[in-house]
Amino acid sequence: MGLLRKIRDTGQVAEPAPPPPAAEPLPAAGELGGSVQVRCVDAGSCNGCEIEIAAAFGPVYDAERYGARVVASPRHADVPW
Repeated sequence: MGLLRKIRDTGQVAEPAPPPPAAEPLPAAGELGGSVQVRCVDAGSCNGCEIEIAAAFGPVYDAERYGARVVASPRHADVPW
């Protein structure tokens, strides 16, 4: 069986997306005035945290739809993590 036929026959294999956030934002979110810019700082680890952060901002859980973004520079960050 060719690879393309196998992809076509298998179809989409993924878990359903989690429910969208509530329509009303939290009161504390108004103080930030938009998305929270997060800078992830690694001070030495087993890379387990980086894998979980990458998964949280990946296509399955998509933390950006809740208003959090990972930025590359501490100057752009609102929250150090």
